Amino acid sequence: MLPIIAVPLPLTSLFIPNQLLQYGIWLYLLVFVIVMLASTIVGGLIPDNTFLFLTGAVAMVNGLSIEWLLVTAVGGGFAGYEFNYWSGRLFGVAIRRRISVAVLHNQNVRKALDMMEGFGPVTLILSRFLPVLNLPSFIAGLDAMKYRRYVVFNFISSVVWSGTLLMLGYYFGGISIINEYLGYLTDLLIVILAGAIIIGLVMFVRDYVKQNGDYPP
Repeated sequence: MLPIIAVPLPLTSLFIPNQLLQYGIWLYLLVFVIVMLASTIVGGLIPDNTFLFLTGAVAMVNGLSIEWLLVTAVGGGFAGYEFNYWSGRLFGVAIRRRISVAVLHNQNVRKALDMMEGFGPVTLILSRFLPVLNLPSFIAGLDAMKYRRYVVFNFISSVVWSGTLLMLGYYFGGISIINEYLGYLTDLLIVILAGAIIIGLVMFVRDYVKQNGDYPP
């Protein structure tokens, strides 16, 4: 029913008619993909907290289903942390040679380890709001945390994180004065998201090529 051209358009009524916002399955899929990418160890540059907050606000203004947004956001966050866990468990430290050095920098790893030592599995919840490049979930896999325990905390963290930010944004979007500027804020977020993804890809490719000896010193 919905043309695929609607996928790349900003989440704002300035560019997408209300009907498409309300019934566009592609929009919910886009939320899933962005949240999933932002939750991986290479997605730390993506402003996922801001994205979820503004998505909730846009849902209020344009009549999006907050229930379906919650489902897709929880699913994306859960999938991203699953990727991190199994990357750490299956590939361990060897994965350092395959991804951006900036992601697994010693300082970032140390911060994540300190959080894991101080808060245990609860760190998976805290890292959603105060992300240390999403490393705690990777370290959980590296330390071979029992999967049954991990998956419970992963699901809880995704629900708490997504639900809190979406609902805060949803009620924020209900403030009348905010409606005048929400479209511009959302457009700005789209630009930031695009820039963050491009920068992340450039860093990934640069470090990968450099580590394989084909990058000039």
